Amino acid sequence: MFFIISKIILFLALPPSSLIIIMAFGILLIKRYPRLAKAFIVIGLLALYLISIRPVSDALIKPLESNSPPLPKDFSLNSASTIVILAGGAADLSWIGAKLAPSHSSTARLVYGLILYKQMPDAKLIISGGNGDPEKQNISEAAAMKDMAVELGVSAKDILIEGDSRNTIESANALKRLAGDQSIILVTSAYHMKRASAMFRKMGMNIISAPTDYMSEQNKISLYSLIPKAGHLSASSIAFYEYISFIWYKLHGKV
Repeated sequence: MFFIISKIILFLALPPSSLIIIMAFGILLIKRYPRLAKAFIVIGLLALYLISIRPVSDALIKPLESNSPPLPKDFSLNSASTIVILAGGAADLSWIGAKLAPSHSSTARLVYGLILYKQMPDAKLIISGGNGDPEKQNISEAAAMKDMAVELGVSAKDILIEGDSRNTIESANALKRLAGDQSIILVTSAYHMKRASAMFRKMGMNIISAPTDYMSEQNKISLYSLIPKAGHLSASSIAFYEYISFIWYKLHGKV
């Protein structure tokens, strides 16, 4: 129950929920305190606009991604014997009779992990992630990713899944038991790598960071980039989530 409540509080604190709450509060105050109410509404709208445009979303997420450069092309993959791919979401498509589908992030992580795996035929492949979404507690993201990996030609017997963890810290705990002191190549989205790698190393695990799924770009500011888009709002929200989560776990000694 605590896990679900903490998730609800976190997502209420993140945009766009937090900004909607600010604007709604302004609307409630409009008759009694019109000037204060207008200030709340304007602040909410302005903040919503800013985090929905590319220059701002890139500025928010780029520090996370620049902290995790990609693996060099000449990197020796023989320095590790296990590849760990962290799940990043799945869609429940049972309503149309289809099986679970990995999210965009999960798919990007899986594809990159399999590229590395193809270069390491003797490596152990582990996919980790249950589901941390309070609305989808009965599905396994790792299982959905395994199904896709099998469809892409990987033998099911070569894939080990950890499908019980609900978040990164639980994945790290589970993988510590599975991988032990082995060196592992950790595959996850670039924006997530700073927090994930810090958690794994805090537990004494020897990891090699293999980030993928980069979101920020080196584009010049233009009129088009100042048009708000849902994708930029999502990227900004992801960045805030990572910053808040990193601070939270830092205060609790987990990173």
